[in-house]
Amino acid sequence: MSNLYVFDSAMMVAAVGAVASAVAERRREPFKRWRLLMPGTLAILATILLFAFPDVGDLLQVQLWMVMVVSILVGVTRGSLIGMASDHYWKLVRLDRGIDSLLGAVIVLLLAAVQFAIEATTGVENRSESTFEFLMAVVAGYLFGRSVAAWFRACALHHHDLHEV
Repeated sequence: MSNLYVFDSAMMVAAVGAVASAVAERRREPFKRWRLLMPGTLAILATILLFAFPDVGDLLQVQLWMVMVVSILVGVTRGSLIGMASDHYWKLVRLDRGIDSLLGAVIVLLLAAVQFAIEATTGVENRSESTFEFLMAVVAGYLFGRSVAAWFRACALHHHDLHEV
């Protein structure tokens, strides 16, 4: 029972962190380039925690990983095409339209919260956990692919001055 709360609490912390880190992308203001990686990484962490409990063997479900790979490829496409400016000296980036990261992170948080609420109120494993795993795999895969591709793209763009003294 305590493992249930530990895994679900860690999943919630990762999902909240994904939302908090995605807020900067929505504002259309410069932020540190490394923060591009955070929404996707934290969303993937939340999803892996959902996969891993109660049986770590669930991490070997090929179907869910295939769904995640496809959604990662969709995210890579989005991250490769997102409009941005990059300041290489200060390692800053500004996205033109970054609302999709925040929306995806909020969806991951809502799914994690519903999963946590179901397991906390019943005290047993959620019977529809596979549905939550599928949905979180799709959204987290998209966020992860988008985050990594946007980070690589920000490193490769021409320099624009974004830092105001």
